[in-house]
Amino acid sequence: MMLNLEHVGISARDTIALKDWYVKLFNLKVVYDNKKEKPTYFLKLPDGGLLEIYPAQTPGQSADNGCQGIRHLAFGTDDIEKEYENLVKNNVEIVTELSTNAKGIKTVFFKDLEGNIIHFIQRPQPLC
Repeated sequence: MMLNLEHVGISARDTIALKDWYVKLFNLKVVYDNKKEKPTYFLKLPDGGLLEIYPAQTPGQSADNGCQGIRHLAFGTDDIEKEYENLVKNNVEIVTELSTNAKGIKTVFFKDLEGNIIHFIQRPQPLC
């Protein structure tokens, strides 16, 4: 049996604006658009992973990173400084500034256009 993470779904108030934000900031490719009044999109990451952005049925607010449940998406990068500069240049809300821990792992936490917590991480050695 093979198990893999096929996609991550993000329920959005404004799917068009959120899709545009991810495409602009991270150069993700739109691989699906259902072309409805409130569209659903699938965006492809360079490694083949997918983000689904679909219309929210119930409005709500994002919780902080310490609340129970799934709280952030983490994207690995090989140039976190460049990614961080891109965030700052585009006035993205930074939650936790770029830092390096004692093991050399670099991280930054920030929010997307709708307040979802996103995490960039650069590890000196992969976990596996």
